[in-house]
Amino acid sequence: MRFIVTGGMGFIGSHFVELLLENEHEILLIDKMTYAANPLSLNQEVQNEANFRKIDIADSVSLNECVQEFGSVDCIVNFAAESHVDRSIMDSMPFIESNIKGTMNLLELVRNGGATRMIQVSTDEVYGSLNTGSWDENSNLDPRSPYSASKASAEMICNAYRNTYAIQVIITRCANNFGPRQSVEKFIPVAITSIFNGNQIPIYGDGSNRREWVHVFDHCQAIYKLATAEKINHDKYNIGGKEFNNLSIAEIISQTSKKEPASIKFVVDRLGHDFRYSVNDQRIRTEFGWQPKHAFE
Repeated sequence: MRFIVTGGMGFIGSHFVELLLENEHEILLIDKMTYAANPLSLNQEVQNEANFRKIDIADSVSLNECVQEFGSVDCIVNFAAESHVDRSIMDSMPFIESNIKGTMNLLELVRNGGATRMIQVSTDEVYGSLNTGSWDENSNLDPRSPYSASKASAEMICNAYRNTYAIQVIITRCANNFGPRQSVEKFIPVAITSIFNGNQIPIYGDGSNRREWVHVFDHCQAIYKLATAEKINHDKYNIGGKEFNNLSIAEIISQTSKKEPASIKFVVDRLGHDFRYSVNDQRIRTEFGWQPKHAFE
C-alpha cells in the first residue's frame, strides 16, 4: 500500500513510519518540523526511504505540489498537530492553523482523488472531563481547552466532508501515549528527567487528575489495523489504556528508576484542567482483535 504520513517526525508518527516500512509499504512522510518534531527520531536512511518532505500541511499550495509529484495513495494518516495543552492556552492560533486548516487541506486531497482513505488521529480530550464511567464513540463532545477544541473542530470538518462528499474518513480518539522518543515537555519525560537530575517532579494541583495511558507501539498497531483493513464498519474508534492518577505515575517512575523516592512539587493547577478521561474501546477490540500488549509498570 501507498501512504501519506503527516507529522511523521514526531513522537507517535515516527513509530508509525517505522511500522509501515517494516511491512514494506511505500510512504510519503510530511512534517513541518516544529518544536514537536525530533530530527533524530528517524535516521537519514529511513527518512530517505520514507520520502521525507519538510512541508506545512496548512500550506495547501506546497502540500498539493508535493502530493502530485508523489502520486495518489491508498491512505493518509494525519498525525500532524499542535498538541500541547499549555501552549494552546498561551497562544491558540498555531493550533487553529495546523489542527483545523491543515486537516481541511488533507480532506481536500481525499476529495479530489489523492487518497482512498484518511485516518484522522484525534484525542480522548475532545470528550471533556468525567468523574465516573467511560466515554464511548457516540458520547457527546465537550472540549475544555483550545487544543481539544481545535481537535474537535477538525473532527467536525471530517464528518462534514464524509457526509457531503462520501469520502472515507476514520477518526481515532486515543488515550495518553508513553514510550520512546516522547517530547521532553510532556509529563512522563519531565518526571524521568527530574528524577535523574535530582530535581522535584512538578505536578499540577494535588496530583489526583486521572488519565489512561497506552504505549505508543500499541497505538500504532491500532491505527495500522484501521489503515490496512479491507472493510471498516464504523467511522470512529476509541483507543484506550490503563488508568492512573498523576501522583501514581510519578511514584511508578521513581520505583522503576531505583532512585530515591520521588520528590514532588505541586504547582498551580492548569487553567480549566480536566479531572479525568476514560474511553470505552470495545469497538476496536471486538472488530479488529486489538488489545494493548505493553504494560506501563
